[in-house]
Order: sequence, then structure tokens, then C-alpha cells
Amino acid sequence: MSLPGDDHPHPSRFSRERWHRAGSGESLRNFVFGTSDGLVTVLAFVAGVSASLAERRLILLAGLSEMFAGALSMGLGAFLGARAERDLYRRERAREEREVREVPELEREELREIYRKKGFDGDELEKVIQVLTANEQRWVDVMMSEELGLQPSNDSALKAGVVVGASYLVAAAIPLLPYLLLATRLALVASVALTGLALVAVGVGKARFTQRPPSRAALETLIAGWLGTVVCWGIGQMAAHFIGRSP
Repeated sequence: MSLPGDDHPHPSRFSRERWHRAGSGESLRNFVFGTSDGLVTVLAFVAGVSASLAERRLILLAGLSEMFAGALSMGLGAFLGARAERDLYRRERAREEREVREVPELEREELREIYRKKGFDGDELEKVIQVLTANEQRWVDVMMSEELGLQPSNDSALKAGVVVGASYLVAAAIPLLPYLLLATRLALVASVALTGLALVAVGVGKARFTQRPPSRAALETLIAGWLGTVVCWGIGQMAAHFIGRSP
């Protein structure tokens, strides 16, 4: 939206705001979180497997199995979660619409209380209430947002599942790439380093949604990924040690 006095929106401002448009923000968010899970999960899994398996072919096979199983699980989870969220919104909206029609004065009083807490009072408060309740759809929209904290989803459940599953699948391939070219020990080091770079990029992407400093979000994401890797590698070492000692 252009500012007063602007003939046209500034291109730079338009580019910064594009991801706020319907659907784009949710898709980008799903991509970022699907990518993050794919990187961390598969890196940690491969590290654990590398500690107990010496043959590169077996490590790749186990990693690929985890990659596809994880992508399917994440995709289905996102799909079912989006469906449940949309069903919840529709159910609550139907209830609010019924209450606005059947007990309008009670709903107006709830709205007054909400905006009174925001600092409105007296005639100013009554003008706000009058404007918001003049249109039933707008009234219900405000109650859904202000009273219940619910927002309609612009992404379809299928799209959410596809985006999360596909982003997980692509990201999960990154920790496996070194095992296609290098020996097992060197491949693990390269996998940690390569995935670390990807985790930093994902952390910066997450900062757009969490409103946190990009450097801090990148560092936390990197530490979480590497910590999971160390833990799984240690578990793999212990498993290999005890299995090797068993008769």
C-alpha cells in the first residue's frame, strides 16, 4: 500500500512485504521448518549410524530410508495438522456467528472489554464498537482474532503437507551428499560442516517468523543440530561397543 503522496509503491518496500501476502507467508514458514527438521534429523541419524557401521553403502542405505520415511511422516503430520486447524477455525467461527445473532449485547460487552484493555474509553470506545459491529462479518472476524486468537489459514492442507514433506526431503539429502564421494570418517566431518552452513541459513530464515535477531536464531539452530549429532554419535558408539562385546 502506498503512503500518502506516493504515486506508486516503492519497489523495495513491495519486495519486503511480498511474503506477507495471502498464502506466501505460510508456505515460506512450512518450507523453513520442514528444511530445519530434515537437516537436523538426518544429520543426527547419519552420525549415529556412522558410529556403528563402517561400510559407506550401508550408511547411505540407512540414511535414504530415514530421509524418505521422515519426509512422509512430516508431510502427513503437516497435512493432518492443517486440516485440524482449519476444522477448529470453522467450528469456532460458526459458534461466534450464532452468538452474534442470538446474544448480540453480550458479544458487544465482550468486545468493549477487549478494547477497554487496549486503552479505549468513553465516547471513543463506543465509536469503535459501533464501527466494528455495524457489519456482521467484520464483527465475527474481530471476535475470532481478538477474543479467540484464531486466524484463517490461507494455505490448503494438501499444499502444507507437500511443502513440508518436499522441503524435508531436499534438506535431508544435504547430510548424505558427502557419503556419496568420501570415506566414512571424512564424510561425517564434511556432512557436519555442510549441514552446519545450511542450518545457519535456516536459522536466519526462522528469524523472520519468530521476530528474533537473525544471528541468535542462526546460532541456536546450529547448536541444536550439532548437539543432536554429538548425542546420536555417542549413542551409536555405545551401541557398537556393547554389540561388539556380546557373544
